[in-house]
Amino acid sequence: MDRILTGERTTGNLHIGHYFGSLESRIALQDEYETFIILADMQVLYDHLDDEKGKAIRTNVYQALLDNLAVGLNPEKVTFFVQSEIPELAELTMFFTFLVTVGRAKRNPTVKAEMEQAGTSYEHMNLGFLSFPVSQAADILLPKANLVPVGEDQIPHIEQTREVARRFNTLFGEVFPIPDYLVSRFPRLPGLDGKNKMSKSLNNVINLTDDEPTVNLKIKKAYSGEGHVLFTYGKLFGVEPDERMGIFKPALAEGVNAFLEPIRNRRKELEKEPGFLREILNKGRDRVREIGAETLDEVKTRMGMVY
Repeated sequence: MDRILTGERTTGNLHIGHYFGSLESRIALQDEYETFIILADMQVLYDHLDDEKGKAIRTNVYQALLDNLAVGLNPEKVTFFVQSEIPELAELTMFFTFLVTVGRAKRNPTVKAEMEQAGTSYEHMNLGFLSFPVSQAADILLPKANLVPVGEDQIPHIEQTREVARRFNTLFGEVFPIPDYLVSRFPRLPGLDGKNKMSKSLNNVINLTDDEPTVNLKIKKAYSGEGHVLFTYGKLFGVEPDERMGIFKPALAEGVNAFLEPIRNRRKELEKEPGFLREILNKGRDRVREIGAETLDEVKTRMGMVY
């Protein structure tokens, strides 16, 4: 069975942009592929290094896991793992850094966009920021994933992963598959501000955990002037467009809440079982470390680094 690798940086609760950008595809494909979902806590550090000395990062790992399970990912079919619990990923990343030039790393358009959003520059960004697409290549290639469901902004990372895999295979022989990417039907959902991509950092999101009053208030305050995107949401939640916002916005809020209600209920049940959540992560850690050890043995053998 072919493999999928996907996941998210653990920066907080997931939102409907994540759902339609990636989670929906994961749910549909979990029966067709051996699916691995990474909770990428180390990749959070390039712009969240001082978040309560790691307390927020730890909490957010479990928030991301809960959100994935609540929307319908089945832990009996899907392998969840925490990036920092897989030392083989760091080792493979180190090998891959020698396959990517600094110039190529700087040309990654997503890195450029996130650098601008963070208000930094190549001179002042940390090395982890510049090289995180190389780390992401290791995330994908350690389990030898064949397919990566992504949002539109992640395509450059997959292209770079494909380059790394080809470069390694050319130099040392065939080890890695050249992964394909799958873009969802709504790869870049606009935020409530009507201008930017839905993003936690821009405070323009509807979280999967938002309760009914919160959803109602967010939609009431959402931008509805020229060029608004509320009718796009209407398509997602089965609400007919109506230029009369006093009618349309309450109908949209009702549609969103109807969609979120079973997710919220499932999440509440899962929150009662913290031991079960840790069990899922332990199982995933052991599975990925086993696969990772096999991959690294092959890598080192091909490179002549077995002593």
